[in-house]
Amino acid sequence: MQAYLIDSSIYIFRSYFTLPDNWQALDSGHPTNAVYGFTGFLLDLLRNKNPDHLFCAFDESLRTGFRHDLCADYKANRELPDEALAFQLNACRQLCRVLGITEMASNTYEADDLIGAVAQNARRENAQPVVVTRDKDLTQIIESGDLYWDFGKAPPKTQRQVEKDLELGCQQMADFLALTGDSSDNIAGVPGVGAKTAKQLLMHYADIQTILEHLDQLQDLPIRGAGKLADKLDNGRQQLLLSRQLTTIVTDIEEAPNLSQISWQGIHRDAFELFCDEMGFANSFNDRAKQLRARQTEPAW
Repeated sequence: MQAYLIDSSIYIFRSYFTLPDNWQALDSGHPTNAVYGFTGFLLDLLRNKNPDHLFCAFDESLRTGFRHDLCADYKANRELPDEALAFQLNACRQLCRVLGITEMASNTYEADDLIGAVAQNARRENAQPVVVTRDKDLTQIIESGDLYWDFGKAPPKTQRQVEKDLELGCQQMADFLALTGDSSDNIAGVPGVGAKTAKQLLMHYADIQTILEHLDQLQDLPIRGAGKLADKLDNGRQQLLLSRQLTTIVTDIEEAPNLSQISWQGIHRDAFELFCDEMGFANSFNDRAKQLRARQTEPAW
């Protein structure tokens, strides 16, 4: 039994930046290219996998999440969506609902946190989480038995395969990002510590806390510039520990749905057809939608 946990923004923005503005919403006239691409993505996934359990996570905490309370500069380099993009993001959530897919966003937690929490809930009920994303940040939640999958780009990968690609343990990704910094999220790292040095440090010590407990031993490591590492890390200790909080995915979220709450309900066909009309898609997805099981509206006898 598998639970497909989708990092929605990855696939929405892939379409937003690659597809032309060939479709417009009937009422507002806003472009709907991202919605079009996301619709195709979800229909393909539903048709190919016919999943029993499916969950789409969205980001809503663009300026209000708990990480912003920890650090005012967190993601300060990102612009808020304009009206046209916000329309498409909201439409993608509506799309999930008419396709019978459980979706969720939070003012406190990010999509990564929601996926981590639902993955944890799925494991407790003996389901295999399949994390559908291409975001390396999410590799930190991958455990033995889980799968990491960039749908349409690469086959699903096991924890061992992911770690071979990363040259790190999955559980070390938050430490790695804290050491190097993450420019996409405006998270500062330790000046002078790049990816190669961070990986070498994490080969010798399991995590940042262990590294900081052994600063007096770093000069003896076979790492270029090892003699200066202790000072760099000690001088940046406060920022490093803050960055580690920012890069860590939270999985203990009370409101995260359990396995039964992410059961795929089947497509609401009439609502889906109306949605496609409103988005300016006409009959583009009719044939693919007909291949999906409809939501059961009558009691089974």
